[in-house]
Formats: sequence, structure tokens, C-alpha cells
Amino acid sequence: MNAPVTSTEDLIYSVEDGIARITFNRPQARNALTFAMYEQMASICENINQDHSIKALILTGAGDKAFASGTDISQFRAFKTAQDALDYEARIDRVLGTLEQCRVPVIAAIAGACTGGGAGIAACCDIR
Repeated sequence: MNAPVTSTEDLIYSVEDGIARITFNRPQARNALTFAMYEQMASICENINQDHSIKALILTGAGDKAFASGTDISQFRAFKTAQDALDYEARIDRVLGTLEQCRVPVIAAIAGACTGGGAGIAACCDIR
């Protein structure tokens, strides 16, 4: 079984009555995702696939301005080569693939902007 998943300041994870909830918690940045947030979301989906007490997953954004605005642009500052960009695309493909393959219905509860990678996340959900 995968390691237990915990909340962080930027991504809040909870389970209540069989319903898992991920909240992108960076309203000051229109819930732009860091690489760590993408990885945490993928890890949560992998754990849900092993935990049959969970019946659904809801994704939402904190605040009222955005569901998610995609990858935080500051994450790209470390890129130095074309390979860095290719590795980023491979990471996003893997994370979104993990979300698409989550065994439970995944609901994107969209309020506000849903752009870039946020739109990609929403597109992977079963219900928007």
C-alpha cells in the first residue's frame, strides 16, 4: 500500500463519509499549482485506488476567484535546457494520467477561473 497522504499548506486533503476532497489552497495565486502540489495530487489518487472506503473525489479551489490557474510560473525559473521542458511535460502527462485513472468518480467543483493546467485537471475529471 502507498504511504499515507497528508495535507500541506498549499493542498488540503480530507476524507469525510467516504468522500475525499482536494482543495488547491493558494487563492493569492489563483490556486496556481507547484510541482509538489501536482505530485501530491497524483499520490492521493494512487492511495484512493487502494482504499476502497473512498467512493468519490472532489477537487476544488480555495477562495472565489479560481478553481486553478495552472502551473505557477515561478516553477519554470529553474529550467535551463530543452530537456527541462520535456521532463515537465512528461511529469504533467503522468500526473494527469493518474488522475484520469482514479478508480472513483472525480468531480471538479469549478468556481472562478479554470485555465492552463487547471483546465487540464478539470478535463481529466468525470464531472465538471
